[in-house]
Amino acid sequence: MGKLLVFSKYVIFVFSGDINEKRKHIHIRDKKRRINRLCKFWIQPEIELANNHGFSKAEVTEIKKLVASNIEIIKIQLKAFHAGKKVKSINVG
Repeated sequence: MGKLLVFSKYVIFVFSGDINEKRKHIHIRDKKRRINRLCKFWIQPEIELANNHGFSKAEVTEIKKLVASNIEIIKIQLKAFHAGKKVKSINVG
């Protein structure tokens, strides 16, 4: 698992097993590591919720806004991860 960004309430990450999926995506979990709270967003061709487990509609909306406002840095981190480079998570707040 590669952590890309860390927010005050959420962590954006990728699974190394997902590297060959055709559509780029990210996973988000709550920072408290509750396993039943996880969602997945496609980021190409547009930001779109793929699935959600445990987050409220308001939280999903908040997460989508965070992803959208940080999409360029997410793409840079993903590119490095997919290239096999070590990715250091960035604390966004």
